Amino acid sequence: MINSIVLAGNVVADPESRSTQSGKTVATFRLAVNNPLNDKDVVYIDVDTWEKQADFVTTYVKKGSGVSVVGRLRQDSWEKDGKKQSKIIVVADRVNFLGGKKKDAAQEAEGEDEAPQRAAPKQAAKQFAKPAPAYSKTAQKSAPLEDDEVPM
Repeated sequence: MINSIVLAGNVVADPESRSTQSGKTVATFRLAVNNPLNDKDVVYIDVDTWEKQADFVTTYVKKGSGVSVVGRLRQDSWEKDGKKQSKIIVVADRVNFLGGKKKDAAQEAEGEDEAPQRAAPKQAAKQFAKPAPAYSKTAQKSAPLEDDEVPM
């Protein structure tokens, strides 16, 4: 059996961090995953991250962040008021950011755009690009090769 899942979506609220009794760090967040065929169809998934991944999520992931999650499914079960209840949770092995860099408040106030940053690599590539060799008609008119000159 394979228990693996890959999701991409937006974080609904800032992740919450806590420590277990044994001292391990756990960060939990809720991910909104849209149906690509119907934007109104949204599934909300709870995601748990542990240890270093939890530290990363708590530090860098914020409400509205676009992230991809690779992990496995876990089913938690409990009893409430005499009724058995359960919930499926994703235990993340990896959480990666999606999309470009978000502007911070200072950049938005100044009206800076990311376009100049993206243009820099293109300019560098042009600067170091070598022109293609020119086609020469004189090369066609050179003397034919003799049999002993042809590499084999």
